[in-house]
Amino acid sequence: MDTDAMNIIWTIGLFTLIFFLLYLLLTWLMKMLMRKKEDSEEPEYVTLDKYEKDIKALKRQIARLEDSLAEQASANKISAFSASITPDSDDTAKGAEQNVSVPQQPKTLYLPTPSPDGVFHETFMQPRVGRTVYQMTTIDDHHGTFSFYENRDALATAMISISQIVKTVCRVENYKNSPREITNVSEGQVVREGNTWRVVEKATVRFE
Repeated sequence: MDTDAMNIIWTIGLFTLIFFLLYLLLTWLMKMLMRKKEDSEEPEYVTLDKYEKDIKALKRQIARLEDSLAEQASANKISAFSASITPDSDDTAKGAEQNVSVPQQPKTLYLPTPSPDGVFHETFMQPRVGRTVYQMTTIDDHHGTFSFYENRDALATAMISISQIVKTVCRVENYKNSPREITNVSEGQVVREGNTWRVVEKATVRFE
């Protein structure tokens, strides 16, 4: 065998050895990396002694918090009790103001034609054309005064039946069959009965 053939064989053997060594090195490196990765993913275990120690510390902290809350609740009860015994001047002033009665404002309502026995069965908050004949003022919603609603529509409604619409609840001065105007002379008195208002004293009107 000549020298060139020997050199070729040695070169091939050398490259094969180098390749084999690199393969072993890479395989070892891969195993090391995989082992480190598995070690990092392993869960951290807590020993029984550490667990019991942590539980005892938490129990002590909870006990301290409960004691603090109990003391705070006791202090709040004492404060509330003291305030109920000795109310401050502002509360006293407020109570005195509440005891002072505020005068009620008069309220005006509007009434339709009365029934034959002198009772108004409805009231309106605002005048109603063709239905409003009288108006009433009350302060306590139980007693009130009433008078003829001096309005052309009220006059036209009253002319339908003077005897029933006017004379039932009013005394008439200067009576005329077809008055051009009805004016108030004095107010009448009404008393509330449930949802109705009964005339207890007639009003006085004058026909013009």
